[in-house]
Amino acid sequence: MSDDLIGRADSLMRRSRSFVAGHGAPAPADDGIPLLTEAIDLDALIAVPEPEDRTAEITAQVTADVTERVTAEVTARVTAEVTAAVTADVTQQVSAQVAEQVTRDVTERVTQEVAAQTRLDLLDEARHAVRAEISAELRDALQQNTSHALTQQFGDLAPLIQSLIDDWSRTTLPALVGLELRAALEAAMGAAVDNATARIREQAVLDLRDTIAGEIEARSVAVVTAALSRDPSEAPDQPL
Repeated sequence: MSDDLIGRADSLMRRSRSFVAGHGAPAPADDGIPLLTEAIDLDALIAVPEPEDRTAEITAQVTADVTERVTAEVTARVTAEVTAAVTADVTQQVSAQVAEQVTRDVTERVTQEVAAQTRLDLLDEARHAVRAEISAELRDALQQNTSHALTQQFGDLAPLIQSLIDDWSRTTLPALVGLELRAALEAAMGAAVDNATARIREQAVLDLRDTIAGEIEARSVAVVTAALSRDPSEAPDQPL
């Protein structure tokens, strides 16, 4: 039907024009009927420009904003929790293990050295008489020396451990948290972007389909009306 209407419109234009070499075309008679004086590009009339696709731009902006906000909040929270947990666990374990090991080693070594020295200095006859007293004095001296040595050597152990943990939390932990967050965000954002893109395209089709179809239909009706406004049999065929 469209081809028939276009053919009739073309025939009407040919019959309404006359060109003679060296002369201008005579003015058409003013009979009150609109006259189509130039060809209309139907393809250009029907063609609808594609809407600008800003999906990538919007996705990039949303991704950057969400990533920055989530990374800052999660990094601060995870850093605080991990620092507190690591500080408590490491301090307790290291302090207990070091204190126990040092006490055992120092006690054994000092006891052996003092016992060896005592055996060399004391006579066999006085050994049994003074063993109890010497043992008590040795135990007291050993405990005092051990306590003093522990205080002197390991008094700054807890601050040192805290300093090491703080340095690690400040230099290494944020990077590790950032890597894990980026990996998780990239996986989540990839699926979210695909879903959002599909929904946006579907909504664009729903929003624009009826409007574009109505516009095309109205313009097509106008073209057909103009083409059929005059019966082709009323005008004689004239060469183009």
